[in-house]
Amino acid sequence: MRVPRTLRFVLPFFALLLVTSLCFGPRLVRAAPTDALISAPDGSLSLLIDGQRHPVDPATLAALGVDETATRVVSQRLFSTYTAGTPIPQFQDGALIADTSGATYLVLDGLHRVPSAATFSADGWGGYQKFGETPVAIVDAALLATLPKGAPLTEAQRGNPGVFEWGNCTWWVAQRRAVTWLGNGGEWYANAKAQGYAVGDQPLPGAILVRQSASYGGYGHVAYVESVDGNSFMVSEMNVSGVGQLTTRTYNTVSDPPPGLIGYVYWRFGEEPTPAAVRDALPDRTAQPRGMTETP
Repeated sequence: MRVPRTLRFVLPFFALLLVTSLCFGPRLVRAAPTDALISAPDGSLSLLIDGQRHPVDPATLAALGVDETATRVVSQRLFSTYTAGTPIPQFQDGALIADTSGATYLVLDGLHRVPSAATFSADGWGGYQKFGETPVAIVDAALLATLPKGAPLTEAQRGNPGVFEWGNCTWWVAQRRAVTWLGNGGEWYANAKAQGYAVGDQPLPGAILVRQSASYGGYGHVAYVESVDGNSFMVSEMNVSGVGQLTTRTYNTVSDPPPGLIGYVYWRFGEEPTPAAVRDALPDRTAQPRGMTETP
């Protein structure tokens, strides 16, 4: 798949640290090597690799599936002996990471492989009409290849949006990404869940917003989440201003949430790796400085 040139950047060596402690799969299997995450006496968090400490923020830890409560607190003396590394870049749930060959992963409590360019496009990330591709961060393939992975997304293909009446909200969203279920907008959350799609209450790029509607006989409404920036997110939708009229709207999950929100439809995932397989695949990246031992 083509990643927009203006969005390409290569993360430095410490990108490997981002995923050394992961929850594999969408909030199902948790197997993080706790020694990789340390806390100084002042509460600042760092990930360790080969004796270097790289500051990391709690939000990034959550997106990567690292259990912050499993932090190993070290003395200031030992903390100071680790070489200070570059801070870990921030990631949110829903971010996309790819290696230089184009193998792409969804960040959602860990890394989840997007199995093909067709799936990338079918799930809406490839852009459509005036909406561009979702940004993808490029990570060195040699680093990414060494990392254990969570459950991959299942293959997806665009269906026939003609099963929905032209110009309605359902028709637009079925144009924007793969939809394999039927029903009025307000029924999509339950219908997608019944087909094995992950659902939740957090807007992510590529997710489908499902909400209630006070009009149109209570049929409900759906929209496609184009982008997320902190608490704000933008959706594209149809039939808000009139049949066939495509519009966008920006919400804020705190100050201006979608009215009558039912939830968000995400994607279908494959099999989870077993905890034993995850544990065996994780390398030991927590070496202490030579000759040093922890003291009270």
